Amino acid sequence: MEIKTVTVIGANGTMGCNIAGIFASFGKCKVYMVCRSLEKAQKAIPQSIKSIRAEAIASRYVPATYDDLPTCIAESDLIFESVSENFETKKDIIERIRDYVQPHAILATGTSGLSINAMAELYPEELRPRFMGMHFFNPPYMMTLCEIINSTYTDKALSDWLFDYSENVLHRAAVRVHDTAAFLG
Repeated sequence: MEIKTVTVIGANGTMGCNIAGIFASFGKCKVYMVCRSLEKAQKAIPQSIKSIRAEAIASRYVPATYDDLPTCIAESDLIFESVSENFETKKDIIERIRDYVQPHAILATGTSGLSINAMAELYPEELRPRFMGMHFFNPPYMMTLCEIINSTYTDKALSDWLFDYSENVLHRAAVRVHDTAAFLG
């Protein structure tokens, strides 16, 4: 498996913006910066570049809106949801994207404590094995800890692959944690 294209939903938030930079810089990925408005997405790009101090990656970003989600999701190898820490908000995003996810794509949420199992159950059965938590600590560029949280449905081999990718490509200190309140934190 190879991750060439990533969609970050909620890319104008502090976490989404910084995590997009990690994928663009360390992962050398094309990154769709998805926000509610194009203006917010465009403003998030220089913030993301600044967060990781790497101007050379500017060409890897593509600003996008929720209206562009079908295209972004269909092209992505990894979809990273980083919207506000509210189950209903995350549910809305899952409902918007689930019909466009390619069979090979990894689905990740940046939640810091919501139930991974409950979110996995919002996806159709065939996508549940591809969904897991990928919680970066704040600020992501400076704090390298990254929790990989499986649901009861997560494909273990895929989780192992994402763990290795997090450590060896993204240069994170990855840890496996269970789907419990607040995870390791």
